[in-house]
Amino acid sequence: MGNISSVHYQQLPLPVIRIIEPTPGPTTTERILALIETHPQGMTIREICLTLNRPFSMVQRCLKPLISSKKVYARASESGRHRVYYPSSTKED
Repeated sequence: MGNISSVHYQQLPLPVIRIIEPTPGPTTTERILALIETHPQGMTIREICLTLNRPFSMVQRCLKPLISSKKVYARASESGRHRVYYPSSTKED
């Protein structure tokens, strides 16, 4: 067997990384809030994702500050299988 230290690896060129600028306009969080506010009957994450063409993980992450700031609230669906998100203006105390 040969000496391991004598093995030479070919150095691959580093990929070029381009920094992209954010798209002007409302943020995803702002778009989610506006969407939920137009659906007082509530929306599931799946419905939000499909409507805004955003990944599930992004919508989940964007909902957290909306819930913590009490702009949106969530309840279990009638089947108990999903969470439905509602605008706070529809919340009954």
